Amino acid sequence: MPIYEYRCGACECAFEELVRSTSEKISCPSCASSDVKRLLSVFSSGRDIRSFAGGAEPPSSGGGCGCTPKTCGCH
Repeated sequence: MPIYEYRCGACECAFEELVRSTSEKISCPSCASSDVKRLLSVFSSGRDIRSFAGGAEPPSSGGGCGCTPKTCGCH
């Protein structure tokens, strides 16, 4: 069961939702509107930063930090 990120078209609230099936109707937890759009999520690989290309810096993606307990460069 994946967790998706959504943004409400009515109140601009951003939220996450655990989706149990593709036919499930998603509504905004703030205003109950069904005018929601699924967002492209940023994910983390969970790998140590030194494992990228023989110690080279990982590719920068912008838009999210992708932190894991071992790889956090934004704090």
